Amino acid sequence: MKFRIADKSDFEQLANLRWDFRMESGEEKAAMSQEEFIKKCVEFFEEKAKSNYHFYWVAEENGEIISQIFVHKIDMIPRPCKIKDQFGYITNNYTKPEYRGRGIGTRLLEKVIKWSKDEDLELLIVYPSERAQKFYEHSGFEMENEVMELTLREYYSEDWIK
Repeated sequence: MKFRIADKSDFEQLANLRWDFRMESGEEKAAMSQEEFIKKCVEFFEEKAKSNYHFYWVAEENGEIISQIFVHKIDMIPRPCKIKDQFGYITNNYTKPEYRGRGIGTRLLEKVIKWSKDEDLELLIVYPSERAQKFYEHSGFEMENEVMELTLREYYSEDWIK
C-alpha cells in the first residue's frame, strides 16, 4: 500500500472516485453525464493543483487509487503573534466500499495529519457526517463548534451546472 500526494496523472481516477462518492448514497441526482462530470472535475483538479493550496492525498494499491482525502490550505488573517499562518480543511474523504474496514482510511488520515504538522498548519477542520464522526474522533479530532449555515440556493438547482 502506497500513501502519497496525487499528481496530474491521478486526476481522472480521482474524478471517478468523486463521482462514486457523491452518487453512492443515491441521495444526489446527477446534473450531467458521468463522462461530462469527469472531464469538468479533472479540469477543476488541474486548475486548483496549480494554486499550491489544494492537496489530494491517496492510498494506492497496484496502481489503483482506493482511498482519498483532500486538504485545502486556508490562509489566516495576520495576528500579532504570527503574521503568516494557515489551517487545513479536510474534505472528500472516501474509500472504495470493497476496501473499507481494513484501516486504510485511518492510515491515510495519519499521513495527512503528519504532513499537516510538517507543513506547520495550525489545525485541521472537517465537517463530518454523523457516520464519520467516530472515524475522526479515533484520530484525535474533537467536536469544537456547531456549524451554522445560511442556504443561498437549493443544492440541486439546474443553474448549478453553469
